[in-house]
Amino acid sequence: MITRGIIHTELARHLAGLRHTERFVVCDSGLPLGDVPTVDLGYRYGAASFEDVVRTVVPQLTLERSWISRDMVDTNPTCLGALTAVGLSPEPIDHEQFKRLALDAKFAIRTGEATFYANVICQGGVPFSTPA
Repeated sequence: MITRGIIHTELARHLAGLRHTERFVVCDSGLPLGDVPTVDLGYRYGAASFEDVVRTVVPQLTLERSWISRDMVDTNPTCLGALTAVGLSPEPIDHEQFKRLALDAKFAIRTGEATFYANVICQGGVPFSTPA
């Protein structure tokens, strides 16, 4: 039996299947996702929080890029701080562009977060270096 890390079976499966350049979303309880396969971790408004999910998931992965809605910068500095605390430097983009990009994600992780613009798109990187 696993004793550390992510124990949610569906979430672990999605994360293990992420490959280079594939994208996933960690989102608040309200982001429209269309037909994107979604692991719903929200069990009430506020929980699981965006910050908790980001601090649990991001350190498990090698990521090469990330994006947020430009509106997060001024509207939700707490969630932006959670992203920078785990080493992300997300690129701010227009919110409508963010929502379109989110629809192309391989999967999404929906939180119970109930604050505005608590969303990030992450792109898988490569956990090894090129030979010299």
